[in-house]
Amino acid sequence: MKNFVLPFEDIKDLDLLLDKGIKDTEQTLIQVFSASTDKDKISDIQSYISEKFPFSKMIGTTTDGIINGSDVYCATKSVVSFTIFNDTILKTFLSQGTDAYNSSFETGKIIAQNIILENTKVIISFADGIYTNGEEFVNGINSVSKDISLSGGLAADNGEMVKTYVFDKDSILENGAVAVSLSSDTLHFFTSYTFDWTSIGKRLTVTKSIKNRVYEIDGISAVDIYAKYLGDGVAKKLPQVGIEFPLIFEKNGVDVGRAVLFKHDDGSLTFAGNIEEGSTVRLGIGYVESILKSSDYNARKMLETVTYEAEAVFVYSCMARRRFMNHHISDELNILNQIGNISGFFTYGEFYHHQRNNELLNETMTLLILSESKNHVNKSLDRKFDINYKEGIESQQALAYLANSVSIELEELNKNLEERVRESSDYIYKQAYYDKLTQLPNRLSLIKRLSECIGQILLLVNIDDFTTINDFYGHDIGDSVLKRLADILLVLTSRDGAEVFKLPADEFAIVLDLKKVDFSMEDQIKRYIHDIENEEFYIGDGTANVSVTISAAYINDKGTGFSNADMALKLAKKSNKEYMIFNEDLELAKQYEENIKMANIIKSAIHNDKIIPFFQPIFDTNTKKIEKYETLVRLELDDKKILSPFLFLDISKKIKMYPYITKIMIEKTFSYFKETDIRFSLNLDFEDISNEKTVEFLFDKINEYNIASQLTIEILETQSNDNEEHVNEFIDKLYSVGANIAIDDFGSGFANFQHMTEIKSDFMKIDGSLIKNIDNDMNSRLIVETIVVFAKKLHKKTIAEFVHSKAVYDIVKELGIDMVQGYYLGEPKPQTI
Repeated sequence: MKNFVLPFEDIKDLDLLLDKGIKDTEQTLIQVFSASTDKDKISDIQSYISEKFPFSKMIGTTTDGIINGSDVYCATKSVVSFTIFNDTILKTFLSQGTDAYNSSFETGKIIAQNIILENTKVIISFADGIYTNGEEFVNGINSVSKDISLSGGLAADNGEMVKTYVFDKDSILENGAVAVSLSSDTLHFFTSYTFDWTSIGKRLTVTKSIKNRVYEIDGISAVDIYAKYLGDGVAKKLPQVGIEFPLIFEKNGVDVGRAVLFKHDDGSLTFAGNIEEGSTVRLGIGYVESILKSSDYNARKMLETVTYEAEAVFVYSCMARRRFMNHHISDELNILNQIGNISGFFTYGEFYHHQRNNELLNETMTLLILSESKNHVNKSLDRKFDINYKEGIESQQALAYLANSVSIELEELNKNLEERVRESSDYIYKQAYYDKLTQLPNRLSLIKRLSECIGQILLLVNIDDFTTINDFYGHDIGDSVLKRLADILLVLTSRDGAEVFKLPADEFAIVLDLKKVDFSMEDQIKRYIHDIENEEFYIGDGTANVSVTISAAYINDKGTGFSNADMALKLAKKSNKEYMIFNEDLELAKQYEENIKMANIIKSAIHNDKIIPFFQPIFDTNTKKIEKYETLVRLELDDKKILSPFLFLDISKKIKMYPYITKIMIEKTFSYFKETDIRFSLNLDFEDISNEKTVEFLFDKINEYNIASQLTIEILETQSNDNEEHVNEFIDKLYSVGANIAIDDFGSGFANFQHMTEIKSDFMKIDGSLIKNIDNDMNSRLIVETIVVFAKKLHKKTIAEFVHSKAVYDIVKELGIDMVQGYYLGEPKPQTI
């Protein structure tokens, strides 16, 4: 194995520096660490390497600084490293991320599935540092294999926290990841990490979090915790400075730091990796002398462990470490450079393998040593590393020393406090298990209580339109409404021997034993609703009545009572009902499971090219000759079964995958018709037209395929259009390139006569609900006759859908409709006739 590291400022530099002896083979790995986040410059690097090294494998990332030996380049020079293997197989893969909830996990899983071989030992991966949840990405890789060592990290953008990129030879991604697997029976590798941030202050408990977004710590907002312990100045500058003050906790025997990535208006913070609810965390700070001594010690221990020649050494280190260490970062790198010539970059999060599990770390310096050498070596550091403090100690270092000293004192203080706290256990219990505003038992209390109340009833009480009260009157009034309802519920439940709990936001819970009351569950719910709505609430200078929605479910030994009540509450709100009682006939859980199953099918279909177009012919009514085809989306399952869009399109919108389906249909349809003179139509709705990226993609493809003269865009009029001006601009642009417009489903939903006088189009497609019963329903016939007359007045052609029989066809023809389509004449097929 050979390894070459070349720093450069532009392509000309690289061309001059490039050793012509570097082999271009499928066993050459090129890592590009880009100082610039300019896509054009990255594209130039891609083009150059693709031309010079067509067979080599390449992965690349933007950075917060680049490592070349003991030198650090900050937004000045880029670095490219060439690692030429002898007996190692390289396999790369790049995966686009999405906005879906579990996109990061799926990205990691897909990458692992595509690059792991039987003898894979190491994966080096770079994921974007803004959109990718680093921990979920790592979990996705772990779901395929936990045994393979993962190195690399999250891309950076010189601390701007705006836009990062990862790339290979062909693509540049703002959201996604790239990776290479190293597969060999003879490859030696060694990984190590140093953390050395010191925990300071009291231990804090994460009281509310969802994955990597932390809402509350010790019962107050995450931002307020930073303000409380580090000052308002630091809190206001989050996330830019927050990465230097991580939250530290232990996970799988490793001290893990989590750096702040985003600050939200509600006071919550998004971190570079997950922090589970209930985790014990402490604020962290670094101390330069301690970090350097630790690096020196760890380097010596590594050399005792690694007995083979270090032929390639890569360092992936945290941006906060570089910024905190300042010029001393070169001292730390100089220690490591004695192991072998190092290269790498400063990240927004580092990947590391520990105890047969891959982890996401922050604030660390991770090391990957590679060798194919069979020669055993014994190597030691030249000297122990000393720091020359004659240069003076920077204020940040002094602060770190002070913080560490205070931390020790606080530890002692905490021991004393813990004894006092144990004496005040009632107070602590109340803080943890009671709502501060209403003094009612909180969600944690309810969860604890449920296991003791099997067979009783759980009611969830939700205030209707509480957001409106908060927005209109302010949060103080909103709080007074919550306290007033808490008092009312205490009175109502005390008469019934029930318990009341305060849940987050505007929700309460009641645990009721029906044996203690003389009413059925339904009558009891009606009593609560009646009594609450007859109480007066003080709002502003007056009073008002507040309405509530209530759901109910039995508390069972399966532990699903809470979730069942929650599902019933959501359905009641959605159905605009005062109350709903959960029962198995509602099949809510089954529906949720089916939705999740379909969501996974949709994602798999997109990734595996199973979104396909079908084509239904549209005939001239009089001649029965095919005038054009309508393109219809279908989804092909693994067993070749074809799904109708009715089964998957709405769900694709909810999971944010719909734009991908639209783009696939545009690409495949245009590609199919490009070499023909056949005219065709494609359906778009207002969601498509409102999506700037989708519209841009459409016109780019019209340009690319030169297909406008064959194209008709059918605009679905079953949705409300809040921006008519935007739609008209879209239509004008379509006309300007030579395409046609049809208004689909006319006669239903929002497609009405007034609207048709305001929107330009060439065709009116009459809704199938009017056509399919036209032979039996005189009202449908009258409406269709009126539409035809109206269309002729506007000089628009008409098309009838759902022509399923000769009887319907004859009437449609008699009414003078210009074109027809339906199963009587031709079914949708994967090929045109």
